[in-house]
Amino acid sequence: MRVAVFSDIHANLEALEAVLEHAGRQHVDRYVCLGDVVGYGANPNECIELIQSLPDCPCVLGNHDAAVLGIPTNMKPDARRVILWTREVITKTGMWFLTEMEDLIKWDNISFCHSNPYRPRNWYYVSEKTYISSSFARSKAKVLFVGHTHVPVAITRKNFFCVYIRSPQHSMVVPVAEKNRQIFNCGSVGQPRDGDPRAAYLIYDTARHVVEFYRVVYDFKTAGEKILAAGLPGIYAHRLVNGL
Repeated sequence: MRVAVFSDIHANLEALEAVLEHAGRQHVDRYVCLGDVVGYGANPNECIELIQSLPDCPCVLGNHDAAVLGIPTNMKPDARRVILWTREVITKTGMWFLTEMEDLIKWDNISFCHSNPYRPRNWYYVSEKTYISSSFARSKAKVLFVGHTHVPVAITRKNFFCVYIRSPQHSMVVPVAEKNRQIFNCGSVGQPRDGDPRAAYLIYDTARHVVEFYRVVYDFKTAGEKILAAGLPGIYAHRLVNGL
């Protein structure tokens, strides 16, 4: 089975459309969304509708999704401003979609979450050694998929060996360890922050035992113009240019 895992769309319709179009050409069998469908961007309803159109695509709760629902989260003023705007424009169907999101999804020895698997609503960044260690220690998953940091990375439990997926190419393949446990961060579809403006996602191939990391070019200019036209903070449009 080939599972497309994507996260942190942040209401960026152009990026999401490009990723799903690309994934459709990779013979994907299933989709899993790791949250933060809304926030920062100008198309929350359209992104929700597009994810809902996918066949059997579960979605976990991200901190921006939670903020729209009124669940306490720590956010900077600009991010909070977008949350308030999103509450005004989101449809009833969109709100229902957010309320149905899960904190954690488990498939046998595979787990999916937005931030961390043991305190998902504390929104820890599994990029610091403390939270990496706790995620391994307090989860029994052989393979754990996360988002939230906006940076694609593969982490192996042995010595906490990290491989940051920074490649000028369009893809990179990382083997799934036979004996060691691993955490894979799929990066961000709609707000990359690793210096690469291309949308990021991954495909987990359970038959070949590999994770394929992909970067996809999309129309970030239009996405940014929509943010500015909606009167949202310009920083979230300018970030799209350089992926920072």
